Amino acid sequence: MLEIDALLFDLDGTLVDSRRDLTTSVRWLQRRYRVPLSSPRDVASYIGDGVVKLVQRALPDVRGRSFARAIEEYKAHYRVHCLDTTRDYPGVRETIFHFRRKKLAVITNKPAGATRRILSGLGLLTPFRCVLGGDSLRRKKPFPDPVIRALHELGVPRSDRAVMVGDGPNDVLAGRAAGTLTCLVRGNITPSEKLQNIHPDFELLQFGDLRHFFR
Repeated sequence: MLEIDALLFDLDGTLVDSRRDLTTSVRWLQRRYRVPLSSPRDVASYIGDGVVKLVQRALPDVRGRSFARAIEEYKAHYRVHCLDTTRDYPGVRETIFHFRRKKLAVITNKPAGATRRILSGLGLLTPFRCVLGGDSLRRKKPFPDPVIRALHELGVPRSDRAVMVGDGPNDVLAGRAAGTLTCLVRGNITPSEKLQNIHPDFELLQFGDLRHFFR
């Protein structure tokens, strides 16, 4: 087991299963713009690179002012519905409590407001000293900027004493670029084909297994 000072977590697919609510908002937007509805699997493939990319993938032919308006419409709809069915994965609550004496952060490409709303609504916000969304800094994952900022806010001077935990390639790439350990949790959002050849330091099948690797 490795001694660490901080754990940095992705949100969607890592801490929470948000597939249904994300799919509901994407398909609502597609109906509004009269385009074919994406399957839940397709919507899952849109997730992970922030809201702009998500809407771009959902509405590939919408441009200009209509596209900017669609982003705001999606965000407004999702803010209302982001807790309809979203729940934390099994083992998340217990594992976060287990590491309560460590410095904990959430780093996601989802907008910070929706992130805090979800964490608060699920009773998970309090343990995290730092929450950064895709709109918190100029650059988001896979760039290392939010990881570096989180380590600074947490007061962790050595990046090699922290681990970035996530379910997708952006999490591994951002952590690696910032000098942290990287841990991939196999969730049910990121398609398996996106996880080939990313080579994290650790790979887990269940979130709770973190307790067996780090202390």
